[in-house]
Amino acid sequence: MRRLLPVTDMTAAETEGGTAAGPAAAGPGAGGRASAGPAAAGPGAGGRASAGPAAAASAAASGPGSSASGREWSLDELADAYAYPALPAGEGAWLRANMVSSLDGAGQHDGRSQPLSSDADMRIFGTLRGLADVVVVGAETVRLEGYRPARAREAFAARRAAAGQGPAPVIAVVSASLNLDFSLPLFTEPLVPTLILTGAAAPPDRVRAARAAGAEVLTAGDGAGVEPARAKAALAERGLRRQLTEGGPRLLGQFVAAEALDELCLTVSPTMTAGSAQRIAGGPSVAVPTRFAVASVLEQDGFLFTRYLRI
Repeated sequence: MRRLLPVTDMTAAETEGGTAAGPAAAGPGAGGRASAGPAAAGPGAGGRASAGPAAAASAAASGPGSSASGREWSLDELADAYAYPALPAGEGAWLRANMVSSLDGAGQHDGRSQPLSSDADMRIFGTLRGLADVVVVGAETVRLEGYRPARAREAFAARRAAAGQGPAPVIAVVSASLNLDFSLPLFTEPLVPTLILTGAAAPPDRVRAARAAGAEVLTAGDGAGVEPARAKAALAERGLRRQLTEGGPRLLGQFVAAEALDELCLTVSPTMTAGSAQRIAGGPSVAVPTRFAVASVLEQDGFLFTRYLRI
């Protein structure tokens, strides 16, 4: 892998004699979809990877096939590069999305994001989960991708313990109807109880069924649906401040429209799908496009792993 755009200005100092050192911690935004691991869902929208650090200028000069370091970055180095920013004690939350897109803008192929992904993408996908307090996902993505509970990973155990986090992130499902199969492992076998975010007008019988299955139901809207900003705040009130959403497109579009999304981790897949596949974000358009600034770009095997921070 190689770094096309440094995470911080420190990257230049890390490079000596053409050989790159390990990745630097991310800047202001330092730190979706579903997972391919046995306890995470098949990609439901995004993941990321890395390369031996090389400043953008030198990477361009080296040519598209060159790499400052051919080695695979360790999960520890990826965790440093994607670390969440420091948040004020007891207040605020940081919501990042993890998504994947083809060159022609498709966020999925045949209803799933897996055909657009890669091994490196899934390593970053797993890293982002390993850093998060909570993974927020839409009900339709849960149904399509076959979401399972997040699993505890030894590679992130010490880091999570030092940050006061549980062994695995909580999965929070956003659903107005609660039309979910509560016999699935996501609800019957999680390390930590699965959360359901819904509105005050959610069907009472489905709320009772969810609670009977062991899920915790949080109200984050006055009507049937969830209000994105209230969902973000409700999770933060429970101490779940490092937030990650993996889509789907409709949910991501709602977070964008509500100006609740702080960071986008987007994998640009070197594929084209044609057809009419959804983009990574859907729903009504915003009045004024939301601006993001690039924080880092990594590359491996033609895949670009980008991070953007909302301005």
